[in-house]
Amino acid sequence: MTPVEPSEGQKRTPRAAFANLRTRLEVAHEGLIPGMTCHQTKGREWDRVGVRLEEADTAVLRNGLDPADEAHRALYVALTRARHLSLAV
Repeated sequence: MTPVEPSEGQKRTPRAAFANLRTRLEVAHEGLIPGMTCHQTKGREWDRVGVRLEEADTAVLRNGLDPADEAHRALYVALTRARHLSLAV
């Protein structure tokens, strides 16, 4: 077997890959949806936010949040990041 070498145009180096990523991130994308944890979103807001809720989260919301429970506080942060609409996904 003969090894096949990629052409210069096909070679990907870490520096080229990072430059490509930087270019893609700097361009405004109207449809870009960031996926973040509730800890990453603290202090930020968006017009609409989708939150993935487990069955246990839904039950907690029905019974009320306990500010002493760390999981409840994280759920509160996740659900209060939207300016207009929070959506369970």
